[in-house]
Amino acid sequence: MQVSDTTQINDSGEKIWNTLRSFDGVELYLPIVTKSVVEGNGQGAKRTCDVTMGKQMFQIQETLQVIDDSNQSLTVSLDEGPIQMKGMKFTFVVKNQGQGKSDLTISTNVENPDAAIMAKNIFGITGQGLKKFHES
Repeated sequence: MQVSDTTQINDSGEKIWNTLRSFDGVELYLPIVTKSVVEGNGQGAKRTCDVTMGKQMFQIQETLQVIDDSNQSLTVSLDEGPIQMKGMKFTFVVKNQGQGKSDLTISTNVENPDAAIMAKNIFGITGQGLKKFHES
């Protein structure tokens, strides 16, 4: 089952894409991340994030699998993290809608309904975080 979430952001697609593409500073727009460290850059870069969700604190490790500048799309794998989501791949796509507006769509495929709920919630938090970051 595919899970996705789309957020409209009042900023250019290029600016949003540059934020995502850098793969760094995720704690600036994703409030559940308290710290992130990136090793390498571009495709194959690894990111470790300290995450706090409610009373739960844990660490996730991700790899930047695919960067497609022409389509403003990237795919990140969750190598280590919550058991429900471990091994999942998340695709981020930025579409410029004109007049200073862009859509960010985050999607993944899941088999477990619990993972679908968790992914949808995290996608919403990510989209709203990027919206706040770019519209401030």
